[in-house]
Amino acid sequence: MKTLASLLLSLLCFSAFAQKSDSTRIRKSAIGYDLIEESTELKSKPHIKNGSAEVFFHKKLVATGLYKDNERVGRWRFFNRDSLSQVYNYNSKKVEYNVPDTTINYNIDSLNQGDKVLYPVKIGTMNNLYWYLTSTARVPEELFQKNTDYKVTFFLNINKLGKITKLVVDYKSENKSKTYEIVDQAHRYKDFEFSPAIVNGNAVDSQMILKVMARIGY
Repeated sequence: MKTLASLLLSLLCFSAFAQKSDSTRIRKSAIGYDLIEESTELKSKPHIKNGSAEVFFHKKLVATGLYKDNERVGRWRFFNRDSLSQVYNYNSKKVEYNVPDTTINYNIDSLNQGDKVLYPVKIGTMNNLYWYLTSTARVPEELFQKNTDYKVTFFLNINKLGKITKLVVDYKSENKSKTYEIVDQAHRYKDFEFSPAIVNGNAVDSQMILKVMARIGY
């Protein structure tokens, strides 16, 4: 199998500091998946995030919010193409605002006519999730060809606690296709949090379906 991504970013974190006030400073850190965070910390509590923070993806602002003792608190705002896309309250653990992504599909078992449904929502930017999926999945050997376009579909099983429990990927190339489960020994998919699907007021298991195009070329 060949890796779908031609270049992987090392996930080792780095830190840089800038002066903010006499009692605080800004720490700049790589937090994985091409995300860079600039967070406030007290000089009296080094390496413990306290205060405002901003997160960037390829130098574009994708999130703002607050930390208290290294934990995200209150309302965090997430952005997509410079527009507000989501507000998540880490205190109440609720999505207060979310712009639906019309490119995403969902499966929920045993829905009945008239059911009130809220589909699962990933907390925060989707950029890191797509980065993870495309860098983890591998093109099946029997489908591998240079300069070939692939239709790639990811199936994410999300439980009622908002955690990924299974990842499946389907590759299609011309008239050939193959579907297989992604096995991640490091269980990095546990890094991602979701607001689970809700049916008639109750959290339920669901499946999120993401589609991308990929091309293997040299």
